[in-house]
Amino acid sequence: MSSPAARYDATAPLRLLVVEDNPADLRLIELILSGSGIDVDAAECLTTAEAQLNQVQGQRGLDLVLLDLGLPDSQELDGLARLLEMAPGLPIVVMTGLDDDRLGFEALSLGAEDFIQKDWLNDAALVQRTLRFAWERNRLRRRLQAAEREREALAMDRIDAGTKLKVSAGAFGLRPLRESDAKLFAEIRDAYGGILAAAAERQVYQVEHPVSEQLRKLADRLGFVRASPRDLVDLHTAALAALTPAVGPAEERLLVSEGRITILELMGYLASYYRRYYVGSMGIRSVEE
Repeated sequence: MSSPAARYDATAPLRLLVVEDNPADLRLIELILSGSGIDVDAAECLTTAEAQLNQVQGQRGLDLVLLDLGLPDSQELDGLARLLEMAPGLPIVVMTGLDDDRLGFEALSLGAEDFIQKDWLNDAALVQRTLRFAWERNRLRRRLQAAEREREALAMDRIDAGTKLKVSAGAFGLRPLRESDAKLFAEIRDAYGGILAAAAERQVYQVEHPVSEQLRKLADRLGFVRASPRDLVDLHTAALAALTPAVGPAEERLLVSEGRITILELMGYLASYYRRYYVGSMGIRSVEE
């Protein structure tokens, strides 16, 4: 077994985008990171940073961002929110003013990976360590989230295999919905994702959302297009994949947990639909074991 030290390389090459409008501060950052293995790209404002992020999409890209919260074209946490929305998987470390912990902790609650105060720029080792630890935490969290998604996919396969609703696309002579009508699949995925998010919100905030009624209506729509349990699993997996990149580990676990209940409820409503209409003008048959 490899040691933790062997798994973590403190000199691994990283590509950092520094968003800083003060030339003196930018030069200091470049100086303290020289020889550290962290290559610096620079942007003097948020608009330039967004353009650079667009340019690197689909390439090796950036490893992390160091964002000044005092930019001329963004106010405090506005810039952080914009970058998180644009690149939700990218770790962002923010820079606050001198002795400003409050804004730093607010940035953490919004989704920043870490923060440093500008007076810490005098400590090169501290800045390098903060950046590398931010990248490493993000990398490990993404690995854990990927493992959780794999476990969830296996759980969905078991649900699909064990369901009593033995209706399949093959029984109708149809291809899976994601192949036969990608636009409709995406539309229903987004609708289901909204229901799933509402179910999670209901659990956290104890607010009223008509989740069951929405699921019943969605099941009727799925039944009308002759969806199968496999289609439901595909929709569930795709909805989670769309929702989870923008949330933290705790929120992802909640979505996964609520999702297992939600998809079973949806399958129940779909089964009821097919039981009601297994003989009719559409020629739908429910095949029982």
